[in-house]
Amino acid sequence: MSGESRNILEVLQERKKLREKQRLEEETGESRGKYYWNLLRNAIKPAIDSLNKADIKDIYVSHGVHHGRKINHKSAIHQVLYNRSKKEYLTVDANCIRIFKSDGRKKDIVDPEEDLNRLCYASQINQYVGWTYNDKHLVLLSKEFEVLSVNKAQTDLVTVVYNENNNEIVTGGVGCITSWVFRYGNRHVIPRKTAHAELMADEHFSLLVLEETASRTQKCFAATGTGVAIFNIFEGTLLSCQKDLHVRQITAIVFFNPLKYLITGARDGSIKVWDETWHLQLVFVGHTELVSCLAIYPYGPFIMSASYDCTIRVWSLETCDEVDKIETNLPVEGLGTMIQENDFFSYSTHSVDIWRIQHVHALHTSIGFRVNAIKHTDYPNKPVRSVLLCKDASVRIISPVSGDVITTLLVDTRRVMIDAAYAIAEETLFAVFDTGDILKCSTRINPCIVEAEWRCTNPEKACNYLLVYEYVVDSGDGDDSWLSMIRAITTKTAHAASVSPTKTSEKTLLLGGRKDGYICVFNWDTGEVDFEIEAHGSKGVLNMIANSKQDQLISAGKDNIIKVWRLFPFAQEALAPLMSFYCAQTPLHMCVMKGKLCVAFQEHTTATYSIVVYSLLSKRRHDHSPDDDHADSITGVSCCPRMKLFASSSVDGTVKIWNDENKIIRNLKLNAVPHSIGFCGQRGDILVGIGNHVHKIDYSSYMPRAQRFRMVTMKFPDEVKDKPLPYEEKLVCRLSKDDVKRLKAAHSSFKFTHFVDVLSEEETEEVTREKRHRDKMFALLESRDIELCKIRDGELAANRKPKATKATKRAAFDKYLKIFYNRPRVGLIADDPYIDDKAKEAAAGSVEEGEEEYKPDREPSGFFPPPSQVEMKKEAVAGEPLEPPYPVNPRGFIPNSVLVHLLWPKRQKLVPPEEKEGYRPPQLTDEQLAKAQMGKKPKREWKTVTFKKKEPTLEPSREPTRDSPRFFDYGEPDLAPSIEPEDAEEEEEEEKPSAYLQKMQELMDRPPTPKPAEEVAEDKTPEPEPEVPPEPEKPKKKREPKLKKPIVKLVSRPPPPPPPTPPKAPTPSPTPPPPPPTPLPDFVTQFIGEAWFDKYFPNCNINTFPKPWTALALVNMLLRLLRIADFCHKTPIVNAILMLYQQENLDITDVIFRTVMGVLNPSKNPPSCASEDEKIFIKAAINVFQVLGLYNKIYIMELMVQFLDGDREVRSFVMDAFAAIGLQDSHKFFPRELDGWDVWAIEGDDRKEQLKKKCQMWLDRWMMAFKMHLESTIEKMKKGQSVQGRVSKAQLGKPKVAQSKGVLKGDDEDTGYAKGVTVTFDTLDGSVIDNATHIEAINYFCEMELEKELDRLRRRDSVEKVVEAKNTVLVLPKIGGKPSLARIGETHTSRCHARRETSLSVDYRLPPITARGYQPAAGELNGFAPSINLPMKTVYMNPFPSPIDLYDVWNQQPILLTLKSSQKYFIPSQSYINDFEQFI
Repeated sequence: MSGESRNILEVLQERKKLREKQRLEEETGESRGKYYWNLLRNAIKPAIDSLNKADIKDIYVSHGVHHGRKINHKSAIHQVLYNRSKKEYLTVDANCIRIFKSDGRKKDIVDPEEDLNRLCYASQINQYVGWTYNDKHLVLLSKEFEVLSVNKAQTDLVTVVYNENNNEIVTGGVGCITSWVFRYGNRHVIPRKTAHAELMADEHFSLLVLEETASRTQKCFAATGTGVAIFNIFEGTLLSCQKDLHVRQITAIVFFNPLKYLITGARDGSIKVWDETWHLQLVFVGHTELVSCLAIYPYGPFIMSASYDCTIRVWSLETCDEVDKIETNLPVEGLGTMIQENDFFSYSTHSVDIWRIQHVHALHTSIGFRVNAIKHTDYPNKPVRSVLLCKDASVRIISPVSGDVITTLLVDTRRVMIDAAYAIAEETLFAVFDTGDILKCSTRINPCIVEAEWRCTNPEKACNYLLVYEYVVDSGDGDDSWLSMIRAITTKTAHAASVSPTKTSEKTLLLGGRKDGYICVFNWDTGEVDFEIEAHGSKGVLNMIANSKQDQLISAGKDNIIKVWRLFPFAQEALAPLMSFYCAQTPLHMCVMKGKLCVAFQEHTTATYSIVVYSLLSKRRHDHSPDDDHADSITGVSCCPRMKLFASSSVDGTVKIWNDENKIIRNLKLNAVPHSIGFCGQRGDILVGIGNHVHKIDYSSYMPRAQRFRMVTMKFPDEVKDKPLPYEEKLVCRLSKDDVKRLKAAHSSFKFTHFVDVLSEEETEEVTREKRHRDKMFALLESRDIELCKIRDGELAANRKPKATKATKRAAFDKYLKIFYNRPRVGLIADDPYIDDKAKEAAAGSVEEGEEEYKPDREPSGFFPPPSQVEMKKEAVAGEPLEPPYPVNPRGFIPNSVLVHLLWPKRQKLVPPEEKEGYRPPQLTDEQLAKAQMGKKPKREWKTVTFKKKEPTLEPSREPTRDSPRFFDYGEPDLAPSIEPEDAEEEEEEEKPSAYLQKMQELMDRPPTPKPAEEVAEDKTPEPEPEVPPEPEKPKKKREPKLKKPIVKLVSRPPPPPPPTPPKAPTPSPTPPPPPPTPLPDFVTQFIGEAWFDKYFPNCNINTFPKPWTALALVNMLLRLLRIADFCHKTPIVNAILMLYQQENLDITDVIFRTVMGVLNPSKNPPSCASEDEKIFIKAAINVFQVLGLYNKIYIMELMVQFLDGDREVRSFVMDAFAAIGLQDSHKFFPRELDGWDVWAIEGDDRKEQLKKKCQMWLDRWMMAFKMHLESTIEKMKKGQSVQGRVSKAQLGKPKVAQSKGVLKGDDEDTGYAKGVTVTFDTLDGSVIDNATHIEAINYFCEMELEKELDRLRRRDSVEKVVEAKNTVLVLPKIGGKPSLARIGETHTSRCHARRETSLSVDYRLPPITARGYQPAAGELNGFAPSINLPMKTVYMNPFPSPIDLYDVWNQQPILLTLKSSQKYFIPSQSYINDFEQFI
């Protein structure tokens, strides 16, 4: 029974799990595993995103040395060293050893047991060696700075260095050097060899440097005076002595091991480089004081020098010049660097500076001349090569992997080379010169030989640019077996994916861009032009790039137009246009990556140096922030298709890396100017032309972390190193000496992979044998020590006893006797004669106790434990858990901050609670409101208008797009409120539909066209569709958008009788004879017969009309035609463009806008109203702009200029256009402002440009004023201040809001403004300021002018009525029927409402006040001053104080409240001040 119940329980549990799983799938729409997987992925996604954002945030990478931190010391610093294993800095001063972390934070202070002021770190044994300058003792210290042993040298110690290769210590003394080794478990250091210099017996070897090798021939260089002694460390012998190397004393020395160079620095500031044969190689001059220290630069063949002239300099051993200079505040005493480490240190007398190196680029190829351009080959199955166009009229082909120069083309330096193109498959190089001549050269030998020279006879047809287009039928997979398998599966033929293309299917074309704007295809053998096509007019071709993956050619010209061509390599007419687009600036450089085109625009007059990415497939443009633009001329752009990156270089010394969406990801700041740039590998390595050489930027120095993670899963081909071609001696002999020097000056830079020498096989075997023997001996000694310890402890017994001899027996017997006679003797206890008395005392309990031993006072017990129970903090050991870093002293003292943190570990700062809500004044209750409403007339009621929670913005509620027309209605409120009146029974007045809407409604109400009789007969009983319930009517908009497509009715009705056949639509021109039927599209045939179309497209048919037959292509042709057509034809052409734009819904709004605007603003003779055709075109162009809906600043400026230069008809048309886009100027302030400008004095060809500048300045001024007004208004509203304004009923949507009685009397018919409307904003930000438009600024100008006019009228009308105002306090309550006195001793006067004035201010005068505050007697009202200005202090009224008043300044200002329950009028007889001294 129990088993059955268990089975039932399991079944129920399984059913429950199944139900939970089904419920989870129903709720989330996915399985349980997928749900938890998505949950886990979403949980870690924020962390990954934050890391990526943090990585992308640090986009600035600056090449060079940067200061990290300064560590100050009170005492003079003797030495600084770096512990590489622990990444710690150690400083030795007069008192102690100070330890700092890698970032400069203080870690510990050690007071050594022995006096020492110098220190050396032995990295292999992790111990220290210390000594005192000019002392003979050498101290060996442990890693905790405990003294292990002390040894004494023969002479005074001057310097000590550690030989890391052999784990030895080398010391320099007087006339000799000594090598010391570590013995006895590295607890003792003993001298091994001492080498004496007999010629320098009395000299102090203060500077030592070792050769970085483990060989037995390792050298030691010891400097003293002006000479250097060379020793063999292993043998301990003197090899040679070199004297008089410098004029003055040598103060610094370093050995560059890869080149075997010894570098010495002297007191005179000079630095000399010596080779192994002691020949002087280089001399670096730059320091003005003595060179205090020399060090190896962590990367590349560079050295660093420090001097007393407060500078640290970096010198290149390859280019023989200074590459960096770092200024310091104090003279530098020492310098320390580590190979392949980014950090190094320098120290002065009392401070240590930590520096960080960012090594972005390194020398790759030494050229000797500036590199103007870098191009790369991308031929499949061929190694990548870089083509360098140099300033000396030479072309060098190098291997980007190794930097070796493969071959060189040398040309006479007097000729100016413009461009070069390289065909790697044919090993052919083409070069073009400024005269148009083209050289065809072979690159199979070094140097290149000229195979042919094609002369240019016509200078107008000279080439500006050369391009080699290589058409290759490549499978695309190469060695990718996975891609081959996928292709085999999809095509079901594995053989087709692996078959290599034949050579007949590949072709290479040579194309040239000429000065006359044509693109031509040259014959490969003869150089004749096989095909040419017009591309960029007479201004010439500026640049061309090939997109071979898409069979495209992209060209750019000086006409600011970029064209995309389809290239047919085997056709006679090789090029056909695909698309073109106009650019505002000159497209100087281009590069293409699949479907993305990167263009560098440059315009010096406007300081425009921007990068734009175009998507050729989606026809989208990607821009970036202007802050990311270059600051100076752009020198080149390049792309890396595999990593989807673009790179651009500029004269401002930066290289910027962009992604495929034109977002900057890295900004590399170089210490030089990059003249050219190019990606040279799939990983993202970059070649940059800097100075007279080519530098390489490794991808690891700038690639973001996310990109590097992605590269882990990517497969990159192996980089192939091209071997340089050997020099052809016959050709070299023919060259001049200068050409030979130019030829051999270019070479690959010196690169080394290891700084320490690699031993030969024999040396390695010998070192290994010695190490093995040493380890064996050490193991034997260790085993002996272990056995001795065991014997000592009795753990190990002898296996066999030695044989007994007479001597051993005698010695054993003597030891036995000694033990026997020396044993302790046992005596009898002495008798006690008074034993009875002691027994009685013990029984009575009165036995005297002996005197107790002295015990010290016990430590007081309390909060802190006794010292005996305190565990001192131990040094952290690797593998052991870390202990809390709280310093606990055995005597109980700890800092208060630590004590507080220990007692209250989770204590938080006491922060005053923030106010959840801001200060609000008291509000009236419902009863008070009801009483207040009883005295009002029923026909006037207040309406409460509540605005929905929405971010306030001053733009219209309908946000216009770039493609749709933007309709402004300045009568609507700026904030687009949603008004909900309290009285729900009142309905809003519906606007009467316009005539256009009524016409559309009539068309929709017409019955559909009936079916033929046969169809009606077949369907005799049609079933009507179910009626759709009518939707609630929505408020109709004031302006309906234009319908771009005919309305298609979807509601079926019973077929009415067939209507008569509608007549054809009339045309403005006489109907020409119908053309023969052609397959041309309707959007083309609709224009056949018009005068302009027949003129520019005569005999239009299928054979003559150009292809492609698309509406976009036709519009592009019409736009090009619009530029060259006469003004009599420009108007119908622009109307045709507008018709096609509306019919076909084309997305080229910007192109049409720029083209028409360009026709309106040519460089010379712009259209004017003097000619009737030009005036008609101006109106048509303005109409096009209205339909396009791009109401930007350019359009408004154009309207203003046309108004200034136009006649009455054009001016009226322009004002209608302004009204259509939202101008509210019923009083004509705006045209009066334009008419007031002095434009008659502006003459010349640039009159229109000057007018535009004048309009632009006016718009900018009023836009600034408008934004400042907005900003001040927002600030007032944020402070809680009320902002008042006049809002018309039209701006509120004309709701029927009942008017209340109001505070003061007045008729509603006198004003058109609504009353009692309160607008409340939840949040306010600065977005409303950024979204301000120029038409709103013009409306702001009109409103300001209206206010000025009204203010002038008010001042003129109220000059005689207004009484001189005094220091008053105005309170405006509503007192039934009569105006109230609102001031002590003064009647209320109103300036803004003259009808509210009363006669009390004139009829009722208060008696004057005497000087003492007493009232004069009756009848004595003369002879006193009418008023007295009393020095009364300001009294602030704040009846509802709040604690927040102490923190906010604006809350400290006076607050005046008006309560309807209190009376605010005063009795004159009780309003006099009797004692004013209390207010002083």
